[in-house]
Amino acid sequence: MKGMVNSQRRGMALLVVVVLTMLIALGAYRFSFYMESQYRLTRLHEEQVHAKLAALSGIEMAASIAELPATERTNLGGLIDNPAVLQHVATNAASEDVSRSEPADSSWRFALVSSVNNSSVNAISNNALSNSTGAKGESSNLRFGFENESAKLHLPTLLEWDRRIPGHARTTLLALPGATEQLVDAWLRGLGVTKRRDGANGASSLLDRLEANPENSDRSSDTDQLKSLWLGGDLNQNYQLDPLERRLSEQGLSQRRSGSRSISTNPASSKSTLATTQPPAWQRFVTWHSGQRNETRTGQPRINLNEANLQSLHQKLIAVWPTDWANFVIAMRQNGSITGDSPVAGEKTPATIESPSPDFSKPAAYTFKSSLDLVGAMVQIAVANPLPNTDGKSNVTTKQTLRNPFSSDLSEARNYLGRVLDASTTDPSPFTTGRVDVSEAPAEVLAGIPGVDLALAQRMVQQRSSNSGASNAEPRDTIAWLLDGGALDIAKLRTIEPYITSRNDVYTVQSVGYRDNLSPVYRCTVTIDARQIPAQIRNYQIWHPWDRGFSMDQLNSPTQ
Repeated sequence: MKGMVNSQRRGMALLVVVVLTMLIALGAYRFSFYMESQYRLTRLHEEQVHAKLAALSGIEMAASIAELPATERTNLGGLIDNPAVLQHVATNAASEDVSRSEPADSSWRFALVSSVNNSSVNAISNNALSNSTGAKGESSNLRFGFENESAKLHLPTLLEWDRRIPGHARTTLLALPGATEQLVDAWLRGLGVTKRRDGANGASSLLDRLEANPENSDRSSDTDQLKSLWLGGDLNQNYQLDPLERRLSEQGLSQRRSGSRSISTNPASSKSTLATTQPPAWQRFVTWHSGQRNETRTGQPRINLNEANLQSLHQKLIAVWPTDWANFVIAMRQNGSITGDSPVAGEKTPATIESPSPDFSKPAAYTFKSSLDLVGAMVQIAVANPLPNTDGKSNVTTKQTLRNPFSSDLSEARNYLGRVLDASTTDPSPFTTGRVDVSEAPAEVLAGIPGVDLALAQRMVQQRSSNSGASNAEPRDTIAWLLDGGALDIAKLRTIEPYITSRNDVYTVQSVGYRDNLSPVYRCTVTIDARQIPAQIRNYQIWHPWDRGFSMDQLNSPTQ
């Protein structure tokens, strides 16, 4: 019996060893599983950081390009649609030799994308890509380029125009696609603009109040409809309406038409009664940031025609212009212009003389309102007559008209107007704000410029389109191209010149950092304000928490 008890005790020791071994193995497995999970999380976080850094590299490159002068941007291929420079860019030089078509590309890359630059302002079609990972080439609303903020209406400037032209802001905003009086009035109330109490002609007056942070007013609106209109229904900013966005847009259209805030439970039935087109985003027409550096196309400061020191002004002018141009400017500053004065009946038009060398001892008596004041100006100076008059006295002065090298004849104006507008200015500020870039602005934006109606805006857009392929067309570095084709004349151009430009140094762009279909993506949009150097990054927003936004085919496919 005693032998049997001892035998049983020896078996228990083996069982304890087995149990302990199992517990240690489970602990080791748990530790291994935990460490593997932590490793995966660490790798995921590392890849997220890589994606973010790739996207930020794109922003840095975009800012450096925006800081370049206009001629250097053109030499790069432009900023509006330039896939050769802005698509599928590697973040390190060593990976530049990797084939674009290789599916397993281990390098991190970025792409700078925007919505299509559509001057005709077509709405985003609901027949667009059904999801963000569609087949190659399906997305027609994506381009590799920047979005021109000066091709939009600058809201603070629009409100300034409303001070001088009561009701202008309201009329302009009501012309935007999808706008209603209720929505526009609600937005204007938030900006400090209210209807006049008399309600005459729907006029409005501007209150002396603005939001402390006006660029965020679109996001702090009290109505979801305003938010939807601002984004055009594209909630994840991938420049297409996804199925959920289409459904929400249909519900929004239904509410705007019926005045009901209830949500439709049968979206299929609403398709038979609702339009299948979402109005384009208001952010394509209106902006909080806009401006241009006050410099030439090569990056040199423009010459201020109203400079107090006439001798210094003359030296600057003869460095870039012919001497007779510079002499005429000084003569006009000293003697003024009599443009528009009709000669006395029966009096012959006086013969013209060349502008003499300036006498800098004579002070300036005239201030230019615009460089266009030179066009067709008539300047007279007092010239001593060396011959004695009838009473035998000499040194009698007579009025002589100077020959104006800046003729108002359109055929001659095309030869010089671009140079004049590029090199000269009447604004001493280092940059301008609020001018509309007529080289890219859609008709709805152009029609919001004081003095421009919709008919003229459409003629300007048509002229711009017809000039795009013409070899003899005026370059769009200045607004001189508007005179081509008779869209408007010198007098009209002089009227609207204070409100327009053909330059821009403020852009919005979306930077996408990515590697492949499995790695994380980082998407963000920023506004690059390059009115002053270094450029400032504004309105930073991230979008990748919604979804990837774009497929690898969209970001990586060669353009046609």
